[in-house]
Amino acid sequence: MIILHALFLLIIYLLTTMKKLKNFLNSFEEDYLFRFGKRSWQAISLIFLGFLVYAIVLYLWNTTPSFREDVSISKIEFDRNRIDRDFDISNDIEQSTLADYNKALDSLKKAMPESEWIKLGDSITKTEYEYQERQMYNPWYGGYYTDYVRVPYTYRVFQKNREAVPNILEDIYEEKAIDSAQYTDKIKVLRMAQVLISFSDKKEATTLLRDYFKGFLVYTGELDHNKVKSIAKLYEKADRRPKFKNPYGENDDWDQFSAYLRVGREDSLTEERFKITENAVSKLKSKAKFKEKDQVHAVARITLGSDLTDEDLTTATEEFFSSKDFKITDKNAREVYGKYHYLFLEKAQLADQMLEEKQLEKEINRSSYYYEARVAFLAIIMIAAVLILFSIRSIIKNKQNA
Repeated sequence: MIILHALFLLIIYLLTTMKKLKNFLNSFEEDYLFRFGKRSWQAISLIFLGFLVYAIVLYLWNTTPSFREDVSISKIEFDRNRIDRDFDISNDIEQSTLADYNKALDSLKKAMPESEWIKLGDSITKTEYEYQERQMYNPWYGGYYTDYVRVPYTYRVFQKNREAVPNILEDIYEEKAIDSAQYTDKIKVLRMAQVLISFSDKKEATTLLRDYFKGFLVYTGELDHNKVKSIAKLYEKADRRPKFKNPYGENDDWDQFSAYLRVGREDSLTEERFKITENAVSKLKSKAKFKEKDQVHAVARITLGSDLTDEDLTTATEEFFSSKDFKITDKNAREVYGKYHYLFLEKAQLADQMLEEKQLEKEINRSSYYYEARVAFLAIIMIAAVLILFSIRSIIKNKQNA
């Protein structure tokens, strides 16, 4: 009974003490710590609780497994030789119409007035041979035997006219695997062909289209009609307006010009790259007088197809042409500039490699310092909590002593 009585008294004391402590804390909260009031702090607590719930939801969302997009190649991607990067082929549906295609075709016809557009071919007779089985009599043995006799036969077949432009275009479409209704891709071929034809002799336009332009129209790579125009502008800056008539003859520009096209086919050229190259050509021609333009074309192509970034290429060309250490003549421009360019490229690649190493080192250091800072911050929070508890304890004692 005494023990129960003592426990009862202890409970009463604890309840009284807890009540006093609660009243004190409420008074302390109102008078010293939280002058904004309970409701304000409760509202702030709710806001932070909302942030906590939001963070937890996002955390749980980001812990869900990610699945790779289904991979397949559509006909449009195959024809363009370029993948659809948003995995939504519906926004790449063919936009051009038959009317658009006919309009582009009419423009090409006007650019090739002396070419054949009507006579696509004719039906001709061909002779072939086949072997037929015959029973032959052998007088020496007095009997028959089986033999095969070569017998001619004829048939009619349609033979395409190789000089007809529509047949040449159909061959290009077939080799590019362009369907009859893919008008956008067909129009790209027509526009690029028209640009090339604009620099050609009208009488030789069909031969040039069939035997020389066709390869670039089939395997365009990164080329389009706008880039061909930019290449022609650069060519004129280096030499003269390109002229195509007899690629294997004298005074014809196709050999040099096609080398530019090969650069453009392999590289994704930007307007900035063309500007840098034109500027380099201008500075080169101010350094020496070139009777033969091969050296100028070589420098232009090295610059145009450079693996340097546009920023590095600008620096390289400006430093090269402003320096007095490199002697340029009309005979050595390609060799001197090429050597400088490839040394600059090698050094730029080394600088990029060193930068990556420094960035990796800093990333490792950041991770280490972040961990150390986090530990220090947690220690500060713990110490601050202890100090707050000490302050509360001191205030409680002062109240009790008072």
